[in-house]
Amino acid sequence: MDQKVNYKLLKNSPDFENPKPELEQYATPVDIVLEIVKKANSRGHLAGKVADLGCGTGRLAIGAAIQGADVTGFELDRKALNTAIQYSKKNNLDIKWVCGAVENIDEDFDTVIMNPPFGAQRPGADRIFLKKALGISEQIWTIHMSETRNFIEKFVDSNAGKIESRYEFDFAIPRSMPFHTEDTANQKAILYHIASLQ
Repeated sequence: MDQKVNYKLLKNSPDFENPKPELEQYATPVDIVLEIVKKANSRGHLAGKVADLGCGTGRLAIGAAIQGADVTGFELDRKALNTAIQYSKKNNLDIKWVCGAVENIDEDFDTVIMNPPFGAQRPGADRIFLKKALGISEQIWTIHMSETRNFIEKFVDSNAGKIESRYEFDFAIPRSMPFHTEDTANQKAILYHIASLQ
């Protein structure tokens, strides 16, 4: 598959139809997905088994699959997962999809890529994802709000993880929830590359 086809596949990947505020369902912007998979791939982190935790409609998993990764997407919301399944089938993307809570994952992976809940609606939701990622994989690529940096870094340190690198960027959140007041809100976010020492 050439680069143009790959980019189109990712660009056309589905967003949430009716995002659920309690699950903090925001699709990762395409340009950010491209950056994550490019950075992870350049370090060889998409060569083994890859998991996308809280995959939503599957955009990160799709980005990894386009790079040739053996990827599994885990998602609690059956409707969002069905959207991911339909899109991947239609475009012949070989991705395994699992409906269930991340707490129940008992399989090991080489790498986790994820855009977990930020913990704004469900305090501590980001912790659940980080803890699971550190327990099941060697390499983690994860997005968090810049304002939580101190908490994230302490949490990673106390759970046998090591932050290898961080990249700051703007995360555009379009108006998609009833409580949103702006058409697009730009949040400062950080992409972390974390190595698990467990």
